[in-house]
Amino acid sequence: MPRKSQKKTHRQVRLLLSGVVALAIVAMAVSAILLSANPGDQESGTLEQPFVGSDLHSLAVDPNTPDRVVVGGHEGGAVSDDGGKTWTQASGIEGADAMGWVIDPRDPSKMYVSGHYGFYRSEDGGKNFDQDNSGLPDTDVHGLGMDPKNPDTLYAYVVDHGIYRSTDAGGSWEPLSHEAGIMGPILVDPRNSDTLYVSSMQGGFRESADGGKTWHTVAPLPGMVMSIAQDQNKPDTFYAASGNGILKSTDGGKSWHPLGNGLPPSSVSAVAASPSEPRVVYAGVLEGTEASVYRSEDGGATWRARN
Repeated sequence: MPRKSQKKTHRQVRLLLSGVVALAIVAMAVSAILLSANPGDQESGTLEQPFVGSDLHSLAVDPNTPDRVVVGGHEGGAVSDDGGKTWTQASGIEGADAMGWVIDPRDPSKMYVSGHYGFYRSEDGGKNFDQDNSGLPDTDVHGLGMDPKNPDTLYAYVVDHGIYRSTDAGGSWEPLSHEAGIMGPILVDPRNSDTLYVSSMQGGFRESADGGKTWHTVAPLPGMVMSIAQDQNKPDTFYAASGNGILKSTDGGKSWHPLGNGLPPSSVSAVAASPSEPRVVYAGVLEGTEASVYRSEDGGATWRARN
């Protein structure tokens, strides 16, 4: 080969190698940016900030352990096994707008979610969800609850149709009342399965003493409260996410006072109380399209960020 051609070939090889190195550097930089934006264990699929979309609606705690928490929103949901430090995204509820989320105390691998597209169930601990709208009059389900004494008994609020009850874990549903404006948890009192509580955008903190057939207002709530929780060990104690913080009642919902030492000034969208650890309470805050979770270990007096 002529010497001139050899020099040209060598230059081409050097240019090619330089391009490969440059591309590798760019790829490493992009990867570093992505990791810093949402750090976590990429190999195991865990994240520090779970993706929920433009709204954060639901928050629940495993009845058997205070460290297992779930969170759901307009475009996604996630599960944490370490008290909210790291999260694994759920599959099957993308875009479902998870407004209600309950966990079976007998078998925590069974979870149920409700949202704009109906009712969803998981049998693998929230990793995967399947839609099941059989027996529902419509698919816009804004509220969901479970009887802690009879976990196969579920309650759902269907927009424009009212409260429905299922006694076979969502296999079939029956209408109860035309209660309206409900969003989030439907609470069933652990002392009496006929006593239910909801947060109504039209009527404040509402109670039913006959299993959801008739309702009355216990007390008004400020603003748009879309998430409430009950202390299963002290059932007269309730929490409400008021938007600017957490409200607490110790007299069955008749009066409320604000909490917030340690909570951010941004909107608090959801609240959940641990059934197994009485003084552990969680609050959910939307940050962009991701959820931050705060935990209190003194009944809401003080809070610390978990992720």
